[in-house]
Amino acid sequence: MIGPPWARVVRPALVAALLMAGLAGEPDLMEETVTCSSMSMGDTVSLSCDDPEFEARIKANALTAEEAKAIGCPPIRWEDDGTATGSEEPQEPVFVGDEPTYVLRTPDPAIAARVNQAWDRIERWLGAHASATLRKLEFGAGPQALAGWEANHGRRLPDDLYASYLRHDGADGNLGEGFQLPPSYGLLGLFEIDSFNWGNCQDLVMEGDLDAADPEDGRWHGSFLAIGSDGRGRELFVEPRTGRVGEAASEERLEYDGPMGWPSHVAMLEALAGALERGVALRDWYPVVTAGCELRWAEDPAPVRPGCAGGPRPSPSPTPTVEPTPEKPTAGELRAGGCLPPRRTPRVRMPGPRAIAEVNAVWRRVERWLARKAPVTFKRLRPPARPLDIARSEAAMGLRFPDDLRASLLRHDGAGSLGFGPAPFYELMSAKHIHSEWKMLCDIGGDSLGYWWSGHLIPFAYAIDGGNLFVDTRTGRTGEFFNEEGLTLEGDVVWPSYLALLKATTRSLETGRPIRGWRPKVVKGELEWESTTRR
Repeated sequence: MIGPPWARVVRPALVAALLMAGLAGEPDLMEETVTCSSMSMGDTVSLSCDDPEFEARIKANALTAEEAKAIGCPPIRWEDDGTATGSEEPQEPVFVGDEPTYVLRTPDPAIAARVNQAWDRIERWLGAHASATLRKLEFGAGPQALAGWEANHGRRLPDDLYASYLRHDGADGNLGEGFQLPPSYGLLGLFEIDSFNWGNCQDLVMEGDLDAADPEDGRWHGSFLAIGSDGRGRELFVEPRTGRVGEAASEERLEYDGPMGWPSHVAMLEALAGALERGVALRDWYPVVTAGCELRWAEDPAPVRPGCAGGPRPSPSPTPTVEPTPEKPTAGELRAGGCLPPRRTPRVRMPGPRAIAEVNAVWRRVERWLARKAPVTFKRLRPPARPLDIARSEAAMGLRFPDDLRASLLRHDGAGSLGFGPAPFYELMSAKHIHSEWKMLCDIGGDSLGYWWSGHLIPFAYAIDGGNLFVDTRTGRTGEFFNEEGLTLEGDVVWPSYLALLKATTRSLETGRPIRGWRPKVVKGELEWESTTRR
């Protein structure tokens, strides 16, 4: 992790805590539910419960810093603790754009050969029978990324897992769902390890039960490496001391001898390859292919679906072709349209306290509503953005994000694919997506910059039909972009600020009243917006 601890941000959590006799001390309160929300910034956690007494008991019962470190977890500090932020105002850090260089290592050749042979067999079968899944496998993690992870964490990945990341760094889709291990574990990437570990560690530390951190019989341990998730609270992990693969689930004991327990990561890959090739069950699940040519797992066998052969995704460095490419705008056009800012060093700027408080208050209402009414959409909310990612996007765009947008990204770095967003069909974007979308629009704007698109605008919500909602940095107001029409700077799409739009959207969720012609509805756990205009 780059930067001082105070600048780090981790995901928020929405916790429904059941009063237990051990905490509440009153047996007649066993059936009362207390709702608590928590947000983490660096190692500092803000906790708010409906019952102040219960909140105080959670804090008193939490593991100490020494106890947390003993189970491989980062300690937490409470926001209202006088020692949480220190007595001095931290200086604003300046981050240099160049990444450090790490010493590379080579995994054991024999183990790497087994891993690569297993992936060869898996990819061969996918290419013949489930080509859509083959195309969703990510390319391998770079050796520098792997070396950097090990250097920053002060420990080595097991050689078979290291070699597997060199081959595929997870898969496309929410939580790697593009490639699923039985029964429905999405294949996670290297940098998703920390997200899952921090979330599970925070639960352990706040619960205050050291027995729950036993790596053999507990529920999680800070050394575990999450390699798969079903998106519903179950994780597949590697225990690094022995290399075993096990399963973890909320409020359940660890399983090493369960359906997906394996002696090693490479043993799991080899068994997976064998099950695909022979068409037999992998433990309890048979490989099946969907109508969309994707690999899934079922309790009963099914014939191989014809017509699903195909190749992998195109190489990230394709062979140049002689096809003409569209003319890019000149430097003068880019500069005039605000799309060629001077080079700047990324600078992390934290939002003001008032903006953080206002944005978090609105997000708590959104999270509460989604968790109760639209749980599928709720689960798609992304963890917080790293402050450095926001700073890099700002520097590359030559813009300074408004405090309300920055605070929102620090709460949720976008809402995930087909996730939460303003009516009628927008989804909030991540800090990196904001920059890439801005750059793409600037690159294709050409002589239309200024009225079709402008580099002074910050796109923050995306629609699959080619539209965007944006904030105009010159006025603070929102607007809408559509690729066939350009900019809309007046009418129903305009709000005084990003926060004003977020508040109005939240009120519509809570009251069910339309927001400028669109009413919220829930279909199979997903938030949708329906028009109130009769057709």
